[in-house]
Amino acid sequence: MSDRAIERLRPERGKLSVLLAVTLSSVTLFRFVELPTLNWGALQIFGSPLGFSLDGGVLLTLLVVGLVATGTLAILQDHPQREAGERPLLIALITPSMGALVVSIFLIQAATWPLWLAVLLVGGAIIGMLVHLSYQAISPRNPAYPGARTLLNVVGYLMGFVLFSLSLGQEGRGLIIAPVVMVLSGSLALELLSATGAPIGSVLLYSATIGLLEGELAWVLGYWPISTWTAATVLTLGLYIWGGVGYQHLLGRLTRQIVVEFTAIGLLMLVLVLAIRP
Repeated sequence: MSDRAIERLRPERGKLSVLLAVTLSSVTLFRFVELPTLNWGALQIFGSPLGFSLDGGVLLTLLVVGLVATGTLAILQDHPQREAGERPLLIALITPSMGALVVSIFLIQAATWPLWLAVLLVGGAIIGMLVHLSYQAISPRNPAYPGARTLLNVVGYLMGFVLFSLSLGQEGRGLIIAPVVMVLSGSLALELLSATGAPIGSVLLYSATIGLLEGELAWVLGYWPISTWTAATVLTLGLYIWGGVGYQHLLGRLTRQIVVEFTAIGLLMLVLVLAIRP
């Protein structure tokens, strides 16, 4: 690596170290502070319970996601090729923020100290990796862009599966979970489709459409007697197919052969998922 390349990486490494230190320290402090819980009574709407609870877990999630999002934005703004970027910087915050959301949820669910410490360390490494990949994928002119972009796509689908599983495991699937899935899948689709370099209006329209389709699918799956993991797999498969077709269309490369290939892959995977039914 040349001296010039090393100089370009130093600002990212320095700010990334500060971001991880502040985030992990804040999470550790929350472990020792017990906050009161505020509950709003649950209502039954269309057979689904509707309620709201504000406790330390919610505040921890907001804190971690907020710190990672603002820290990532500060890092990306110092990228030497930022002006050459083909999409708004805010879109590049989606994957690190989603990763922070997943880590915070697992931290809340960690019942023992060893498990909590393991989640903290692994989660910190995951957040650091996602911020670094987002930094490398800020501009197509960066030599590391293709590898970083591919890894971000793979991680996006994996996080979608995890978040779908966690969402579907909660009560009130129809009324509560469908909008949650719609927002999550729409955000993940926005991050994926924005890499095409298409006009932001078209990207937003396709992302919103994919989010709506996923939300409707989640509503249907909520009344289907299948396991949470099976439903999450179907949602992830839908995100992959709709996102892939939209990606090719925005690039102007969508053909009948590509549609047939995505349809065949989707049907094959759906049959396998329903046959295995984990």
